[in-house]
Amino acid sequence: MKFARELAEPWGLLLAATSAGVAWAVQLPVVAAVGVGVAVLAAWAGVAVATREKEPPPREARLPDVTPGSAEETWLHRASAAADGFASLSGSLASGPLAERVADMEPVVRETLSTLQRLAGRASATGQALARVDLDAVAHERRRLQRELRTARPEVRGDLEQALTAVQAQADVHTRLSGARDKLLAQLQSGALGLDSLVARVAELTAATTDVAVDTGAVRELSDQLEGIRQGVLETEQATRKPLG
Repeated sequence: MKFARELAEPWGLLLAATSAGVAWAVQLPVVAAVGVGVAVLAAWAGVAVATREKEPPPREARLPDVTPGSAEETWLHRASAAADGFASLSGSLASGPLAERVADMEPVVRETLSTLQRLAGRASATGQALARVDLDAVAHERRRLQRELRTARPEVRGDLEQALTAVQAQADVHTRLSGARDKLLAQLQSGALGLDSLVARVAELTAATTDVAVDTGAVRELSDQLEGIRQGVLETEQATRKPLG
């Protein structure tokens, strides 16, 4: 089947026709010229099939690792369970206006969950980076250098000031990373609880509303709630990308 598809490729046919034309131009018999074209086409198809079979399959985008047992893993599991619950609820609705509106929201829920997965991975990476900075040791070094600077001779003062700047840079990095991690964890919590709330609201609306009396205002509120959650996690992703870059 693959070989047959390659035989029909326009570039292969063009190459075969050109080869046959060249063979005929050098006064080979017509049958021989056609044979040259067929041979070239068969060789083209064989090489193409072999090349495509060697091509590695496309790699799936790998999500960042989330530290087992971490706070971000807990909130990510909560968000994932909410997304699964939303999908299950959407699939259980009888056909009608409400089912259509809820089905339209499902891809946005999945998109939001994907963003939360990235945020959880980033939170774990931030936590690992924080663990590499011993803040107590940094503070101790800073106090020591400040004491030495007060009595330092002019010829060593420049070196001590550079050392103090380097130590302060470590403290500044720790502060930025801590702020970024706090922001990530807060958004993970907000996103997970927001999806939980969304599922509860859809379940409530399903139980209280008939298809004939679908309240477009109530459905719009659900859509607005979901859009708010989506925008919140996207903004957090963008806001924390730069400090962690």
